[in-house]
Amino acid sequence: MIEIELIKYVLDQLQDGVMIVDEREKIFYINDSACKILGVDKEKIIRQNVVENVPNTRLHIVLRTGEPEYDKLQSLGDKVILTSRIPIKNDNNETIAVAAVFRDITTLQKLAEEITNLREMEALLSSIIDSTSDAISVADQEGRVTMVNRAYTRITGLTPREVIGKPATIDLAEGESLHIQCAREKKPIYNVKKRLATNKKEVVASVTPLFVKNEFKGSVAVIHDISEIQRLINELEATKRMLKKESATHTFDDLVVKSEIMKDVVAQASKVASVDVNLLLIGEFGVGKEVLAQAIHNASARKEGPYLKLNFSLIPRERQEEYLFGENSYLAQANEGTLFLENIDLMDIEMQRKLLAFLKDNVFDTNYYDFIPDVRFIFATTEDLKILSGLGKFSKELLYKISVVNIEVPPLRERKEDIPELAQQLLHNLNRKYGRIVYGFTEDALKKLMNYSWPGNIRELENVIDRAMLAMDNSDSIVTSTHIPDLIEKVEEVTGTLKEMTEDFEKKIILEILEASHGNKTEVARKLGLTVRNLYYKLDRYGIK
Repeated sequence: MIEIELIKYVLDQLQDGVMIVDEREKIFYINDSACKILGVDKEKIIRQNVVENVPNTRLHIVLRTGEPEYDKLQSLGDKVILTSRIPIKNDNNETIAVAAVFRDITTLQKLAEEITNLREMEALLSSIIDSTSDAISVADQEGRVTMVNRAYTRITGLTPREVIGKPATIDLAEGESLHIQCAREKKPIYNVKKRLATNKKEVVASVTPLFVKNEFKGSVAVIHDISEIQRLINELEATKRMLKKESATHTFDDLVVKSEIMKDVVAQASKVASVDVNLLLIGEFGVGKEVLAQAIHNASARKEGPYLKLNFSLIPRERQEEYLFGENSYLAQANEGTLFLENIDLMDIEMQRKLLAFLKDNVFDTNYYDFIPDVRFIFATTEDLKILSGLGKFSKELLYKISVVNIEVPPLRERKEDIPELAQQLLHNLNRKYGRIVYGFTEDALKKLMNYSWPGNIRELENVIDRAMLAMDNSDSIVTSTHIPDLIEKVEEVTGTLKEMTEDFEKKIILEILEASHGNKTEVARKLGLTVRNLYYKLDRYGIK
């Protein structure tokens, strides 16, 4: 266990300035380097308001938003600093303090603004950049390395002889070089997280194009080694995750809601959670309907009561009555709580009738209980119940009763903004499963995940990350694109007449249900609503053995 005194000692040895403000915007820690950069007396500034004592600070803004800011330029009168602002959060994800890590880059910035000819100024530039603690590399118009400083060798492990004249990708574990990207786009690129090929360090790089008389001459990259600070932060977070007691249910805080479509879903769910009304969740397999159902339960007045789940895709039709109205009735067990009925479209017609009687007339048709359960229902389906009711396969009256409030949970392909945070959340769960500490994903790994349409939704995403972790060595601490299996989109060309396409689809459905039913044709006929004779006719017609 790291003692406070040891942490303060370590921070005081850093060349970077470190300052921490509490939730009242008061400075409660500042190291010696920070005092030197800011030109202040530690004893006089401690416990003072940061806004009143540090020009152009944004620490109070990060304190309110909880969003980190990495490698931002900040003016301090005649000085310019490069600062990162990192929120510190408690177990409830509430921001309780903000830490700033910064350094004086005044000389480097002024020099970059005054350079008019790279070749003529190379000697002067080399002597100056060698004095900085960040790695600096300079590339020509084609993205080939022309100069590096001493810190570059210290951070990457590559000497000037090994990199000068080589493409700038030489120091990266994966992905395109920012120098090459800058040469192509002719504009600055800020704060990109990368992983080094040599020692697997995590760095944050920014690249700025260099123009001489409006002609592009190359680019300069500043590579900031964040591995040590990130390692300490990640170890602390990982330890907290390992010690956190596993919860049996989810809350709205567990949901990832970066996308606008999910914000609307959560807003709607939050609104109806406190209203004791039954509701219907609609969405594809694997979109997280049960997680949303648990969050609604935990935000309701019934949160102290039981929460039970019954999935009709896992229950034979002949046993549905036993589960709902039998000796161990889920309805009775969920008394004063919530009952989540998943795949409601697979409920037997007779059970639909009995459930409708319970919902409409409070009739609990059972021989085992002498009370009427007080239950809130959350129904879920992957199907269009209106179509099923039109085909006579789902009770119209029951549909009207359960669909007063409908919430459509979007597929993952419609909420891609949520993928990075969802992937991180799933990674944390898998860390607990495998007893590992894997911190996150590289930029290229996330790009690979973002470029896939995820027909299997969150369930498929979890499976892919699980497989990626199994492909990692024990020494690996970050998921790269090489760990993630190839994600191939299935594109089906639409050809043939409507009749031919309908027959192909019918054949595909029969094959899928045959496989799911392990070849039991009686079960297949039941699920498809066919007689066994009609099923055999179709099997013979399509040549299915």
